[in-house]
Amino acid sequence: MWLKSWAYLALLAGPVAAVSQISDDEMNSLLDAGGVDLADRYAPIWFFGQAQNQPPCYPTWAFGGSPDTADVYDDDHKTPAAAQCGIPMSAVTVATRGWILGTPVRHSLFIIPISDAMIPRSGLSTISSTRRMVRSLGLSKRGMTSMHDFPSNAITGSDWERVVIIHSRDDSNNWAPSRALLSAHSGYNNLAWGDIQNTLTTDEINAGDAKDPNGVQNNDHPKVYVAWSKHPNFDTRNTGWNDPASQSLDNAFRSDDWWYYVDPQYYIRSDDSTDAGKALGAADWGHASSNPPSVQAGVCGAS
Repeated sequence: MWLKSWAYLALLAGPVAAVSQISDDEMNSLLDAGGVDLADRYAPIWFFGQAQNQPPCYPTWAFGGSPDTADVYDDDHKTPAAAQCGIPMSAVTVATRGWILGTPVRHSLFIIPISDAMIPRSGLSTISSTRRMVRSLGLSKRGMTSMHDFPSNAITGSDWERVVIIHSRDDSNNWAPSRALLSAHSGYNNLAWGDIQNTLTTDEINAGDAKDPNGVQNNDHPKVYVAWSKHPNFDTRNTGWNDPASQSLDNAFRSDDWWYYVDPQYYIRSDDSTDAGKALGAADWGHASSNPPSVQAGVCGAS
């Protein structure tokens, strides 16, 4: 009777999601090919929400590109920082026409795949069983002008945010994501992969219905919610706080009015050996110091 009861409870629980694995040879092959397919295989899907009927700032190309034209890596084409606005107009000077609630929008994504060749030799003994993939979003503004805001964060111009996914190798030489680092102000929200609140399968991503399901953990694509005003990244929604002070805290407003899953054709490899990385590293982004090549310099020790 006990065995039957246990089996009945297992049936009620349903199947358990499991992140997919790749072999050691496949991991090396994906990195040798530039990392785009690896970045796409476990890519996050970003969500953006509006508060007080005001849309957020949305990611943009860093050097004047578009879905139909490539970036041009010089100062003349650098996307300028947008002017700050008063509360609650988070994005009043940022082009938002054409945004339809509940739909995706196309923009570029900067990736940096970290392999053994990019890790300082002194770190190989502790890091060689992991690989890190950095995905960076560029935004043209961050925060709002307000005397109630924290002065150090009130006006910063451009902004860079990122998700770092750590891949770990098991005893059978198979690789899978083990942790996600979600940029949050000056640090990260560091999450075990199995603890991320909402994840999707690749089939669900391809079906185009990004919002559902919720509450399923340990699939290949984490849902990442970008806060409305200052853009720290979280794995949870929080629509209870839209006051100015909260936007600098962990209870910052974030929702899911728009979703953003980057097609691999818009990935731009941006480590410091590439034209994109060199341009990004040389450009003046104001207080937004976390551009992709600057993140690369410290990502192996990030936590």
